[in-house]
Amino acid sequence: MRKPLFVRRRRGVELTPAGELLAEYVLRAEALLVYGRRALESGGDAQLGTLSLAASGIPGTYLLPSVLARFHASHPAVEIEFEVSTSGGALELVRRHQSELAVVGGLPVPHEIESEPLLDDEIVLVGPPALSDRRLKPKEIGELTWIYREEGSATRAAVEAARWQAGVTVRQMLELPSWEAVKLAVEGGAGIAAISRFALDLEVKAGKLVILDVPRWRLSRVISVIRARDVPLTPPAERFLELLRAELRARPRQPGAGGGAKRSVRRRRRPS
Repeated sequence: MRKPLFVRRRRGVELTPAGELLAEYVLRAEALLVYGRRALESGGDAQLGTLSLAASGIPGTYLLPSVLARFHASHPAVEIEFEVSTSGGALELVRRHQSELAVVGGLPVPHEIESEPLLDDEIVLVGPPALSDRRLKPKEIGELTWIYREEGSATRAAVEAARWQAGVTVRQMLELPSWEAVKLAVEGGAGIAAISRFALDLEVKAGKLVILDVPRWRLSRVISVIRARDVPLTPPAERFLELLRAELRARPRQPGAGGGAKRSVRRRRRPS
């Protein structure tokens, strides 16, 4: 019995339930072929081949660099392809099989993607030192400029929901391309921002940023690793995932430091 896979709408083509079901199998088949080829290239050896990894801004900038450095030290012959983007961008890299694993925060995933929680993350409001030792009312917070990371950030979507629950109406917003740019703008007195605690260790200790006291502000999320569902990982990815679980789940709630965001890094071991 034949079933229609799509219907034509004025704005384009839309998959039917049967089409969506078939698409899941197609995506898994594509992933099996891509990762199967990579597994053959590694010869079944976790010490060879390629590790293709993506991440959203906070885990990619402040959590993963130390884990990648440890992995590289024990697997020097593995080529590392690492891209930092928004949560949505990292998800698309996994869906297109350009990244075998991705680490993202607070992102709902489609059925063909498997999500495994790693650790909890708290999002706090930060401002310049001039706002320290003050309990700010929602109206006062709303009159300040809110500095966001670009559209597509899962943190931004969660912040807007938490802001509404806290009764804060924002009048002015500024959008910047990275978390480092956001922090520098706040430090310079341009406004305030909602940022992961993992990104604030150095600035808070140095007194460059302060965590604001705002009534009813409560926001946390889960940082997870995502992958194609029911698709075996290549040996390098499997070994990295084991290390990632051990490192992040045992990590105390103390943010690390890193630099830059939304960049693509390729590291290769040159033949000797």
